[in-house]
Amino acid sequence: MRIAVCDDKKADRQKLIEALRSAVGNVSVNEFEDGNELLCSHAHLPYDLIFLDILMPRISGMDTAERLRKTDTHTPIVFVSSSEEFGVQSYRVLAFDYLLKPVDPKELKRCMTRLCDQLDHEKQAFLTVSYAGTETKIRLSNIQCLESNLRKVIITLSENREIEIVAKLSDFEDFLLKNGFCRCHKSYLVNMEHIDRIDGETFYLTGSKSVKISRAYLQNAKKAYFDYVFGSEVES
Repeated sequence: MRIAVCDDKKADRQKLIEALRSAVGNVSVNEFEDGNELLCSHAHLPYDLIFLDILMPRISGMDTAERLRKTDTHTPIVFVSSSEEFGVQSYRVLAFDYLLKPVDPKELKRCMTRLCDQLDHEKQAFLTVSYAGTETKIRLSNIQCLESNLRKVIITLSENREIEIVAKLSDFEDFLLKNGFCRCHKSYLVNMEHIDRIDGETFYLTGSKSVKISRAYLQNAKKAYFDYVFGSEVES
């Protein structure tokens, strides 16, 4: 993980870097005393996480964040300040967290744990496939179902759009079963987020598509679906 720490006070930068390495181990940290220097460096090679002091003389941390967000809405920003007064304003630039100086090591560790959990979730939120000769990431929430068709897989997306790839359902099954999908037929994997209702041996999906549940998978498919609906842990 590449981390940037921007603070006009060297002592504060050093304290934060020591706390970071204590909380998460060996990480790559670049130091900046000015927001403009940070923005130039980030534009050249983006950081995975940015810690920003708010009260700096040349350009404030808030102004730095506002400029960053014009081109980058994804990189997490954690503000570090001696004052609470900018807490509400930090939400306008999509701040991930707001820590008070001197930084409490326990608070910092909680922040980093939440960040790592979010990054792990984001990695899981996409299905990577080879489509038209290009590695393509499809957001899981956009997938209604996958259907096996001979040596190909048809992926039905939101609004019933379909793409066809050369693959097998088994290539994706382990991953998808752990991320909100269920197998209801030897030829189908269905995203439970897109199941509108179940009627007998049929799943009716949100895009008006219906998928048959075979008898061999009926008991497990129903259990997985109702566990999902009623908030129990989905079993893979």
